[in-house]
Amino acid sequence: MSTAMIGAIRGELPFDIFIRNVQIVNVYDSSIVPGCVGVVGERLAYVGEERPGFRGRREVDGQGKYALPGFVDSHMHLESSMLAPAHFARIALTCGTTTVAADPHEIGNVMGLEGVQALVEACEGLPLRTLVMAPSTIPSAPGFEDSGYEVGPGEVDRLLDLPGVWGLGEVMDFNGVADGEERILSVIERARRRHCLLDGHASLLTGARLQAFRATGIDSDHTTNSPEKLREELALGFTVQVQESMLSRGMVEAMNQAPVQDRICLVTDDVPLHRLMRDGHLNHVVEKAVSLGLEPVRAIRFATINAAQRLRLYDVGGLAPGMAADVQLVEDIRRPRPVFLLRGGEILVEEGRFLPRLPVVIPPVLRESTMDIDPVREEDFRLRVEVPAGFRGGRGRANLIGQDGIGVRTKRVERSLELGPERDGLAEVQGEKLLKMAVFNRYGKGQRGLALVDGMEGVGGAVALTYGHDCHNLTVFGGNDADMALAANAVIEAGGGLCTAQDGQVRHQIPLPLAGLMCDLPPEELLGRMEELLGHCREMGFRHENLLTFLTVMPLAVSPEIKCTDRGLLDVAHKKFLPLVEGIEEDR
Repeated sequence: MSTAMIGAIRGELPFDIFIRNVQIVNVYDSSIVPGCVGVVGERLAYVGEERPGFRGRREVDGQGKYALPGFVDSHMHLESSMLAPAHFARIALTCGTTTVAADPHEIGNVMGLEGVQALVEACEGLPLRTLVMAPSTIPSAPGFEDSGYEVGPGEVDRLLDLPGVWGLGEVMDFNGVADGEERILSVIERARRRHCLLDGHASLLTGARLQAFRATGIDSDHTTNSPEKLREELALGFTVQVQESMLSRGMVEAMNQAPVQDRICLVTDDVPLHRLMRDGHLNHVVEKAVSLGLEPVRAIRFATINAAQRLRLYDVGGLAPGMAADVQLVEDIRRPRPVFLLRGGEILVEEGRFLPRLPVVIPPVLRESTMDIDPVREEDFRLRVEVPAGFRGGRGRANLIGQDGIGVRTKRVERSLELGPERDGLAEVQGEKLLKMAVFNRYGKGQRGLALVDGMEGVGGAVALTYGHDCHNLTVFGGNDADMALAANAVIEAGGGLCTAQDGQVRHQIPLPLAGLMCDLPPEELLGRMEELLGHCREMGFRHENLLTFLTVMPLAVSPEIKCTDRGLLDVAHKKFLPLVEGIEEDR
């Protein structure tokens, strides 16, 4: 191939693909210059000013468009789209993403080693370059939730041995690391001995505790939510991976001014289907960052060469001779969406249309049932607290999950609620029409956690789903016990998925037959059904700007500050369970 490349550069042989009349965005020196791009095989042979004699077997007139490297997403989760990998690949590639580092801890929580291996198989042969990370923290908060699998030193060895696995996925038990807990430290040490990538998640750590986290060899974080944290992590040698939800004008200003520019990346983390289909993939994160003031070429750099270097892909992420021929042409670098895309020298998008027909490979193990749970009953949703014998009724101070209808960060809210008279040593919580939340273990443990959510009063009906970070137990939200039980049982019977119920009827249902997380419906069809289901949720009174994200993150045991797991109401920051009601006083 070198002979063919040099011959083409000398004008003696044709390039396989020759793209002329483009504005080349150079992520190495931040310049934008007119020129051409010549491709031989899977590699770039020439990038620069057009010379006499240049020609190609296939020639493309760029018509003055910007030529960018393909986007590289250094931290994401395929399962968050609920799409089969082939369907996700098609949508991501049409958005200019050519490489992803996928952490499959969602399917790892449900199916363990078999699930991760199946996901790797489903990604094989796709034109989307997919690096799979070994899930490190299953469950994400040991002792505070239960999943379908557990990762210890032996399990992580087996995961890292799988062909196609690139490194250790995000270490989410950040408190366990900072506290020196042997279980998680031994997992990290097994990966560190292999000299592989170590991804982090350090949302609440700062100061000495953040330094302890970094001392283990973990050198990335995608939960950086403030300019101060960004500066602190850069100074400690972290690669800071900024996701869309963390972007603000203050954060962008800090990114523009950071003295260290090669360890900042833009990432997607989780992209729910409706956002993926409406807004885009990593290109949308670039667009939002630029709209908040990030210099455009810097934004492109953060989404290409920086991410590739982080992933140790030294021939990906830039337009230069010898690099992988991942090239996109866009009209506007402030709002990049490719009208033409090469990945490894193969034309995938032309005139904005995706050309290949990708086979949808679903390993049979992904269709096996993952629902080991009995049907639920209405009484399973009743909120009761222990009271003395003969308690005539009174009030108690309830701990609620406070949410603002905008983000996923929650806080502890206290409210005085009425308690009914004692029956069998218990009193039922009565009074206001607060939103109930229940999390049922779906892996045969027969346990559940109950909570109340502040700021969403008056919901009629219910919604149930098996996609709930990270353990993906069965989570149910609702305003009455009958509809909650109906929606939950419909999901159980379907083997996983999402369902709404109201007035004693199932209204909308989306099966997720692949581990209760994904389905093989075409993206456009799944989007239509998802929009109908979420629209019905809003009609029932569910109010949140990012409703699907809210529903799926509420059981996440490492998401600050208060969440609910299958073991109960959890204070994430202080690693302790909270009573649903305390400070009980009997009426006089």
